[in-house]
Amino acid sequence: MFYSNTIFSSLGNISPDMITFLVGVVNFLSTFGGLYLLFNYGRRTIMLYVGSVMALVLVMVGFTSLKNAHFVGEDADNHWTIPSLILVLLFIALFEFSSGPITWLYMAEIMQDKSVSVATVLNWLVNLLISLITPNLIKKIGEDNIGYIFVAVGCTTTLGTLFVYAFMLETKGLTPQ
Repeated sequence: MFYSNTIFSSLGNISPDMITFLVGVVNFLSTFGGLYLLFNYGRRTIMLYVGSVMALVLVMVGFTSLKNAHFVGEDADNHWTIPSLILVLLFIALFEFSSGPITWLYMAEIMQDKSVSVATVLNWLVNLLISLITPNLIKKIGEDNIGYIFVAVGCTTTLGTLFVYAFMLETKGLTPQ
């Protein structure tokens, strides 16, 4: 995750470096769960169900992050630190079960080679745009308000899941034709 140390610094009494390490471990291990799902369930089904849960988890991360920021000055125990961390790690796992691998697999299944190249460039351009905007956005809204970013991304994920429902076709077990 881009800027994870900055984002996780608002979680209070757990080192941002430790959280970033945990994110990496969960990310790696979750890819195996993602492989299992890909071999046993349809791409569209996974994207719909897991995308819906991801959206909910992101909104919950936002709210727990905002609650934690509220308690930092008043309560040294940071009641919302552990729930925020668990939800972030859950989101990382869910992403590796669905959007992480399926986006690339689905593009390869439905597009010609040149189209996949264009889609890859667009994907990385959006990643670049997000990586450029995020630090300025955090600076502008303040680290205590990072939860609003998670809520906004959760809403965007909901829109993405609705897009999957409306337009994504199932490709598991089908030939390219």
